[in-house]
Amino acid sequence: MDPHYIELPRKIIMGNGVSGNILSLCRELRVMGKPLILTGPTTRKIIGERIFQDLKNLDPAMEVVRQGTLAEAGKIWRKKIPADIVIGVGGGAVIDVSKVVALKRKVDFMCVPTAPSHDGIFSGRANLRDGRKKPSIVARMPIAIVADIKVIRSAPPRLVASGFADMAAKITAVHDWKLARKRGEYYSEFAAEIALIAAKKAMASAALIKERNERGVRNLMQCLIMSGAAMGIAGSSRPASGAEHAISHVLESSGSKALHGEQCGVASIVTACLQGQDWWRIREALKRAGAPVTAKGIGVGRQKFLRAVVKAKDFRDRYTILNEKDVDMRKAERACRDTKVC
Repeated sequence: MDPHYIELPRKIIMGNGVSGNILSLCRELRVMGKPLILTGPTTRKIIGERIFQDLKNLDPAMEVVRQGTLAEAGKIWRKKIPADIVIGVGGGAVIDVSKVVALKRKVDFMCVPTAPSHDGIFSGRANLRDGRKKPSIVARMPIAIVADIKVIRSAPPRLVASGFADMAAKITAVHDWKLARKRGEYYSEFAAEIALIAAKKAMASAALIKERNERGVRNLMQCLIMSGAAMGIAGSSRPASGAEHAISHVLESSGSKALHGEQCGVASIVTACLQGQDWWRIREALKRAGAPVTAKGIGVGRQKFLRAVVKAKDFRDRYTILNEKDVDMRKAERACRDTKVC
């Protein structure tokens, strides 16, 4: 059997106020060089400036990430700001830009998420727009994750619901991975089980998550981290990304402004229907969490969504139910009609 390499964070800290422990965490990890803090315009005011002040003894630098693009990552990287670690403080776009900058600089990356909008907080890949496309590219796996529940609970409800929807999508992603296994693709039962356990735990917490109850938000963050762990163990995004993610990527490349998790959630309803799974259970869980369940709910027209379902099977070299059933416009229309997605 060929060697299989697993990369995981060394520390994961979760709790109220833990963002105040970053200096001591740096000491524990023996990362005592100059930090480069990357944050967003809003998250800079919420938490970024405080972390900058906490790390004053390490002579930190700070840059504001304006957009989640490869161009933005390149602009920051080309500044060649002295740094021994990149600390990403913010939402999905900030975290993804930070991962890429850390990889380019060949330094460690610490993740400090401010919203549970998707499972990219624990991933060695980044999704950054390049023109109209949003490719998934290799990036730096975090050396540590610091999840301050007090900060994350204050995230906008839409971002919280998006994170939930991304977790619900693991049910269809694992099913697609099992299909690919029959064609000889590498499959890890352990990674698949972790992803499914996380998805089911999130779905059981849907109502609490919608209320942004502390226990619900903790559960969601733990599930997102577990999903990342599944990807780390698998050595790919397979346990977390199937046909539903391919549909989301097609929508993104066609200019959709919906959140990644929102798109994956709606697409997972249709994907589950095509797979012969209980799509109604996924749909009802999304509703309980306050996430969209229709194409209209994510601002996408019927024809645009249908075209995305059809095009998704050729979007990347990854076997899914869309390939298994050779989904065409007629099959897409039936699945979307039966599930009331559009």
